[in-house]
Amino acid sequence: MNDDEKLKELFEEKGSSNFKKVIKKAKLFSIIRGVITSILVFTVVGFTILLFNVSILNKLGNEKRSELQNYYKISQPNSYIGSNKMDDGLMTGELDYVTYRFLGNKPVFDGNNKETYSYIPPINDIYGDNSGLLYEPSEVSDQSLYEAKRYSKVGKNIMQFYHPDVKYTKYKDDSTMINKIGEDKVIEISLSFDKSYSIFEVKSMIPKDITLNWYWVDTYTKSQVADLRSHTEKIENDIPESKKEKLISPNIILYEDDVYGIKAIDDQGKNKSAPEKDFIDTISSGKTNKGENQQLYKMIFSKLSKKKVEITTADIKILGVVVTGDKDSLMLLKNKSFIRASSLGAVGDKY
Repeated sequence: MNDDEKLKELFEEKGSSNFKKVIKKAKLFSIIRGVITSILVFTVVGFTILLFNVSILNKLGNEKRSELQNYYKISQPNSYIGSNKMDDGLMTGELDYVTYRFLGNKPVFDGNNKETYSYIPPINDIYGDNSGLLYEPSEVSDQSLYEAKRYSKVGKNIMQFYHPDVKYTKYKDDSTMINKIGEDKVIEISLSFDKSYSIFEVKSMIPKDITLNWYWVDTYTKSQVADLRSHTEKIENDIPESKKEKLISPNIILYEDDVYGIKAIDDQGKNKSAPEKDFIDTISSGKTNKGENQQLYKMIFSKLSKKKVEITTADIKILGVVVTGDKDSLMLLKNKSFIRASSLGAVGDKY
């Protein structure tokens, strides 16, 4: 068959039907090819996004954990970060970690915590669990709000601290409760001093049978102390004389989350030979490293260094401590003149 005959057959009725079939096959092949191409592109792009997501979140998670570990070196009295796990999703991840504290040389569970991280700023920390309280007090007045006890997520008393340069109308004295606690218990208690002391003075002041867990460092500027004093004066001037003796100002009582200081023992429960070194190193490095607490580190460094290039041990003044021990050992603190206030913390079994 010559070319003319082939062309004629193609345009005949039967040939027209074959031509339509060819067109349909071509369209089907084009669709299949497009689908396969789309799947391949989607797979490559999706895999690339997944790698980017995992890589960035892993980096952010490690930074969040490092930032948190450094923060715990100067905060959270007698509390340490234990086991932790990063759980990454899409665009956001979550750091789950437990905390523990030492009662004597015994570690006790302190709570479960969560911190979120994300490379999308509005999402970051939205779902963080940072309150640290079992529940929020529901009292409405300042007086009743202060008097309401605060508890951690595991039911531990939240310890209070009293600045020695502020005159309070009432001081908490939980040392009177120690005698009511059983012989088989180990107790944590915060002590607020009558004035500031050097770290070496404090070591000699605390009886050797008591475990010194944490030092409360004076990180307060003159303006911050002045604010506390002016608040007290304003409250006192606004109430009748007959009610002043019952007044307690809630805004000048400091709680565990409000104070900064030095851990005297490491995360294994062993005494540190120079505990102030970790504190100074953390503050000094933190002020130059970008992070959510950089401004805090800068403020504390400025306060302690007094415009010098570094912080020295002599610059550190101690306003109080957290100590632990059993009933008999803590009774040695009774009637110590340097203790202005005391606040009960965790209580656990000795054995």
